[in-house]
Amino acid sequence: MKNLIKILFLYFGLSGFSQTIVEKPLETFFNPDENKHVYFKDFNNILNKYVGTWVFDDGTHYFKIQFYKQTYYRETPIANKKITIYNDRIIGLYQYKLNGVEIYNVTNDKFVSSNNGSFSNRNSIYFDEPTDNPCGRRIIGDVDLTYSNNNGVEKLTWNRVDFNGGADCYPFDTTPFKTPANMVLTKQ
Repeated sequence: MKNLIKILFLYFGLSGFSQTIVEKPLETFFNPDENKHVYFKDFNNILNKYVGTWVFDDGTHYFKIQFYKQTYYRETPIANKKITIYNDRIIGLYQYKLNGVEIYNVTNDKFVSSNNGSFSNRNSIYFDEPTDNPCGRRIIGDVDLTYSNNNGVEKLTWNRVDFNGGADCYPFDTTPFKTPANMVLTKQ
């Protein structure tokens, strides 16, 4: 009986310290929230349309990206370490060729695209290209993806705007991106 009382006391005592995670729709990711522990879940499956292999090929530039959906990814807020945010997002692996010569092949490495926002047929992601510089690349790409489906042909319009981000140390890579900033990709 003593052990049962100890177990119950321990259970109820520790449960008071547990974190309650509130689930909210992914579309509300940028809305301020008073909850300290939130999971922005893709309830409406808006990310599913991006999942798959997409190709752009204009004869000079060949770009192929495969998007996957990652669920329950833990974000690390910079401003407040006491807040825990989880969200669903897409991640991508890609290959880029210029005039038939492979420039990048990040199909074996982990290339992550975190969500900047997801709204119906638009999604905004971060994009980066590999560099040999141990300090990383200074430029970060903010890509606006627009999904369309015309007569069963699925397309993604890719519009990238580059901006100066941060690098881990100095001197960082200052070379511009090699991939096209604007493309229309077709789902394979």
